[in-house]
Amino acid sequence: MSAYAKWWVFGPLIGLLTLANIRCQLFEHNLFDTYAPGEWPTVTCGPNDMIYRSADGRCNDLEIPAMGMAGMRMGRNIQPDYSWQDTGNLLNPNPREISKELLTRSNGIQEVPFLNYLAAAWIQFQIHDWFEHGDRDHSDPIRVPVASGDSHDSGDGTMPLGRTPADPTKNPADGRPATFLNENTAWWDGSQIYGSNQAKQNQLRTFVDGKMIVQNGMLPREQGTGLPLTGFNKNWWVGLEIMHTLFVLEHNAIATMLKQNYPNWNDERLFQTARLINAAQMAKIHTVDWTPAILKNNILRQAMFSNWRGILPLWVPRLGNPATDGIMGGPTQLEGVPFSLTEEFTAVYRMHPLLRDSLEVRNHNNHSLISNSLLQAHSFQGAGQLMSQAGLTNLFYSFGHTHPGLLQLNNYPQMLQNFTREPGVAMTDLGAVDILRDRERGIPRYNEFRRQIQLKPVKDFRDITPDVALAEKLRTLYNNDIESLDVMIGSFAEGYRPPGYGFGETSFQIFIAMASRRLLADRFFTVDYRPEIYTQQGLDWIDNTTFTRVLVRHMPELSTKLAKVENGFFPWDEENEWYEIKARK
Repeated sequence: MSAYAKWWVFGPLIGLLTLANIRCQLFEHNLFDTYAPGEWPTVTCGPNDMIYRSADGRCNDLEIPAMGMAGMRMGRNIQPDYSWQDTGNLLNPNPREISKELLTRSNGIQEVPFLNYLAAAWIQFQIHDWFEHGDRDHSDPIRVPVASGDSHDSGDGTMPLGRTPADPTKNPADGRPATFLNENTAWWDGSQIYGSNQAKQNQLRTFVDGKMIVQNGMLPREQGTGLPLTGFNKNWWVGLEIMHTLFVLEHNAIATMLKQNYPNWNDERLFQTARLINAAQMAKIHTVDWTPAILKNNILRQAMFSNWRGILPLWVPRLGNPATDGIMGGPTQLEGVPFSLTEEFTAVYRMHPLLRDSLEVRNHNNHSLISNSLLQAHSFQGAGQLMSQAGLTNLFYSFGHTHPGLLQLNNYPQMLQNFTREPGVAMTDLGAVDILRDRERGIPRYNEFRRQIQLKPVKDFRDITPDVALAEKLRTLYNNDIESLDVMIGSFAEGYRPPGYGFGETSFQIFIAMASRRLLADRFFTVDYRPEIYTQQGLDWIDNTTFTRVLVRHMPELSTKLAKVENGFFPWDEENEWYEIKARK
């Protein structure tokens, strides 16, 4: 019986214990350090690093202070012997052809009926906190052959794609697979809004009362680019614009609360404590709001809340077991492997089909249409322009009343398959890039990936999906070789999902391991999740947080719209509300 079925069939307690057992097995067999013993860089810690999160992530772990720091290597969930790049098959099957045939959204978007579009914005917002492989190296691009007449032809019959930057700290003759660096801190520390180095963080602060810079309700802008000045602004679009803005405003609200309770605190202490609280509540929202929304199952919802706070009453002494008394405030657990985010974690979070090709922007007062904005128009500098025109409240309202795309084949946003930022330059197919990145970074193909993470391999393409036509299309494009199927393509094809599950079993398996590890390895969520670090008011703030409460705190005009919404990532009941508006008229 799969992990899915166990979750769905058994009660919450058995389901939680089943999850805990799977997690223990994954921790034992699927955590690998990409540094050899003694190879971790040496860094120094300052006095403030003992009680606050450092800007670059150093000194969270005091025995290996570089662990999780920006600029460290990505780890692995699979055995190193299986993470060598298959250079001979890097372009086989051709990733551009696979993208055209299996990713193209040709019949309009296929929507997730049980989610709103904020769920799509949220996961990219979180990913930008967790990992980034750095600017691509175009000195020796990978040249993907394209058909004659393909608009992606750079002039030589290929679509050139920059490579993932090589790890300059690795000895290529050490007999180990290639490694890659994480530009961001690996901790769940809000680095997407705070930055991953001290210079960036300083740019974002007012240095008055612990607050961050906000200008007329918007993020400040970079001179020259017009992009927002924030911790991480790559791949920018309006969904990130509203999420970053909301949680910068939330930081300032927390700083105000702390100033009221501790009027003698200086700016540094107010800022750093507000950051701790803000990062923890983002982790909580992801754990108990976003995850049970995209995996909409009542048993999983109860299990995720238990993962956060436990199933025992708060007055019962801690047992030190996250399966029964939760992770927050318990012991730090590294399972003998230094913490890092992993290449396999990156691979399963390729979720571009969530994005729509257009967004209906509506007035929150009467649901009237303000504009129909194309993804291309509200990306990069266009995100701030739409924010200025429509305002934060109307955009959140519009996202709440809009559905994202299903994580399935033939549902990839058209703009991203035909991506260009410079007129006259050949387009790039980011669907092909997604496929190529896994191959380039030594991610095994779908079946071997499953073997490595303790799932059964499939024997035939029809074992993946009940859609016979799709299975046969996969068979043709992959030359009837099930072992050559790419992880992303196989994961999107998975059709045997329990009701309400937004992604399939393969992604879920990695999720089980890494969702808990991000909390268990972090001392600011474990041994230092306590009033002496956060203040009691800070812990209470987190306890009282839901995504909906954050929304209403900064946009009280949405309170009536959200009054009956169980989860802020669920659809905001546009049909019933529309009928109510018509009735009032």
